Amino acid sequence: MKRTYEKERVAALSAGLAIIVLAWTGAQAFVSDWINSLGVSSVWLYGPISAAAWGLLSAISYILIIGAQRRNPALCPEQEEVTRELRRKTCELTKVPKCIEYVDEIERDKLGALMAGFAVTIAAWLALLSFAPPGLLDGIVSTSPWIYSLASMVVWWGSAEFMYWNFRRGRQHRSSITNAH
Repeated sequence: MKRTYEKERVAALSAGLAIIVLAWTGAQAFVSDWINSLGVSSVWLYGPISAAAWGLLSAISYILIIGAQRRNPALCPEQEEVTRELRRKTCELTKVPKCIEYVDEIERDKLGALMAGFAVTIAAWLALLSFAPPGLLDGIVSTSPWIYSLASMVVWWGSAEFMYWNFRRGRQHRSSITNAH
């Protein structure tokens, strides 16, 4: 089994996103005059800049995570996989490998749902800010950034839960089709 660095990539993307969200929230909280001096520019200006910063910070986080794993063998996921493979080979129960595969499927569905929920959240903000009437944007600027953070978390959580339910339902539907034939 070849090792994929999916967990590390998701952790790095999450760290990069957290830094960007905290930076924007902190900027709005502590240097709101400077942000207001930038004027009301299009989300098409701030969006790509934030996305590029997110990508850069995620890449740096990924490098730091992989570096930490190489320096400390206890953090190395290859050890976890070797242990899992040894347990699979020595286990006489036929149900355990299927259980491990099921847990892996659930973990993939959870990670996929988190990323899909994030995509829905960002797409919703882009749509709202791009197509909203100017009067609504004036109201948004005068509102506390903490409300946006909370709203974003609620949308992300809700859409991630919905996506997870959808992924699990789709997987169960596919497995019932293949078992029927």
